[in-house]
Amino acid sequence: MKIKYAIAASLLLSISAFAQKEELRALKRISDKETPPTAAEITEFKRLVAAVEPKMGAATAEQQIEFHYFKAEAGMLEMMANPMGAQAILPKAIESLDKVMELEKAAGKSKYTKEIQTEIYPVLKNQLITAANQLNGQKMYKPASDLFLTVYKITKDPNYLYNAAVMSVNAQDYDTALKHYEELDKSGYTGEGISYTAKNVASGKYETFPDKKTRDLGLAQKIYVLPKDEKLPSLKGDIVKNIALIYVQKGDTEKAKQAMTSARKNNPDDVSLLIAEADLYLKTKDMATYKKLITEATQKNPNNADLYYNLGVVTSETDKAEAKALYEKALSINPNYTNANINLGIMMLDGEQKIVDEMNNPKTSDKRYNELKKQRDDLYKKALSYFDKAHKAEPDNQYVISSMVSMYQGLDMEAEAKAMKAKLKK
Repeated sequence: MKIKYAIAASLLLSISAFAQKEELRALKRISDKETPPTAAEITEFKRLVAAVEPKMGAATAEQQIEFHYFKAEAGMLEMMANPMGAQAILPKAIESLDKVMELEKAAGKSKYTKEIQTEIYPVLKNQLITAANQLNGQKMYKPASDLFLTVYKITKDPNYLYNAAVMSVNAQDYDTALKHYEELDKSGYTGEGISYTAKNVASGKYETFPDKKTRDLGLAQKIYVLPKDEKLPSLKGDIVKNIALIYVQKGDTEKAKQAMTSARKNNPDDVSLLIAEADLYLKTKDMATYKKLITEATQKNPNNADLYYNLGVVTSETDKAEAKALYEKALSINPNYTNANINLGIMMLDGEQKIVDEMNNPKTSDKRYNELKKQRDDLYKKALSYFDKAHKAEPDNQYVISSMVSMYQGLDMEAEAKAMKAKLKK
C-alpha cells in the first residue's frame, strides 16, 4: 500500500511540475514581448501568476526565480492598470524582486539580478523620489514617507530612511518616525558628506547630483555650469534630539533622557548633541539644566550666535544685565541677528508701563507729566536704535514695524510713523 501511495504522489508531483513549466513558459512569452501588453494579456498574465503560485512548493530553484520575477512584473502591470492603488501594490512587487536576487545569489546565478540592479531599481528610484517630493510639496506627508522608505529598501541608502523619518514627523506619525530614527541611530548614520550641485543652463536653477561623476558628465555636456561642492553637516544631533522629543511627546521623559545621555556618552565632543540635550531640558522646562548645558555649549563653540541668544533668553528672567551682555555677544558675532536686536530693544523699554500709568494719573501735575514724558521718550529713543537695526535686517517683520510705529507716534514723529505704517500688511 505504501508503494502505491508513493507512486501516486510522485505522479501528482510530476503532473504539477509539468503544469508549472507550461504556465511559466506562457508567462515568459508575454513578458518577453517588445510591445506593451494588451488588456487581455495583462489579465492572462495575472491569472497565470495566481495559478502557478500554489504549486511553487515543488518547484526547482530556477522555477522559483522565474516565478518571483513574473510575480513582480504582474505587480508592476497591476500598478499601471490601477495607479491609485500603486502605493499598496509596490512593496509586494519589490519584495518579489528582492526574492529573485536572494534566490539567484544562493544559486550562483545573475540572470535577473543585473537587470534589477542596473535597470529596474534605478528607474524606479528616480520615479519614487520625484513622486515623494511632489507629495511633500502637497503636504501629503504620510504617503511621501512611505515612498521614501521604499527608496531606502531598494537602494539601502540611509539618506532616504532619514527623509522617511522627517516626513513621518510632519505627518505626526511619531511611532513610525521613532522606528526610523532609532534604526538610523543604531546604524551609526550621520548624514555627513559632500553635496554636489551645478546650475542647469536651461532652467537657471541649481540641481543636486548623486555623486561627482554624474555631475561632471553634465558639465562636460555643457548642460550644467558653475559647480559647487558643499559640506553636509552631521545629522547625529538632530536624530538623537528627535528620538528624545518623540519620547517626550509620548510622555516618556525618562527614556528621552536615557537616549540623550547614551548619545552624549558615545560622542562627548559633538556640540550638536550637547545642544540637542539642552533643547530636551528646555522642552521639559528644566531651565537650570538647560542653562548649564547651553553655557557648556558656548564654551565649546564660542562663535555660535544662537547659543548666546538662547542663553540670554533664559537668563533674562533672573539677571537682565547678564542677559543684555549675552544678546550683545550674539550681535558681536552676527550684527544682523534680528531677535537679539528686538530683545535688546524690549529691554530698553523696561519700566515704560510704570511711567505711562503715572502719566495717565489725573493727579499728576503738568511739571511731573513733562518729566515723565521725557523719561518715556528717552526709553523710546534707546529702543528705536535696536528696532531700527532689526528692521534693516528684516524689512518685512511686522512686529518690528508695528512697534516702531507706536514709538514714533509717542515721540510725535508723525512723518516717520506714517512712512512706517505704510509697510504694515492689512
